Amino acid sequence: MTADYTKAIQDHRIDLVCLIGQPVALIETFAKANYLMIENIAVLPIYQGEGLGRRLIAHAEQLAVLSGCSEVKLDTNKLMVENVRLYQKLNFDIDREEEFKGGIAIHMSKSVE
Repeated sequence: MTADYTKAIQDHRIDLVCLIGQPVALIETFAKANYLMIENIAVLPIYQGEGLGRRLIAHAEQLAVLSGCSEVKLDTNKLMVENVRLYQKLNFDIDREEEFKGGIAIHMSKSVE
């Protein structure tokens, strides 16, 4: 992993879901001129399938609207088939695919109002 988490905390918004005082899920976002980018979304494995990811994405959509953005975007790995399916169920469209660091990155977006 090469992510610079110190920089991410300084430059991006990080929202947490906590249960019994412990963080169990997060979403990292940042706004661009006309869209909100979801940089990272993570849910502890024991809490996956309980709707936390959906709630975090809905939260990002609300942030986008409040920020005056008309779109939410995210990137994922083509190998993350379950994630791609989830995003499509949440009405994200696949904008394009491209080779990235030996894999295939999928760029997705969703209009928000």
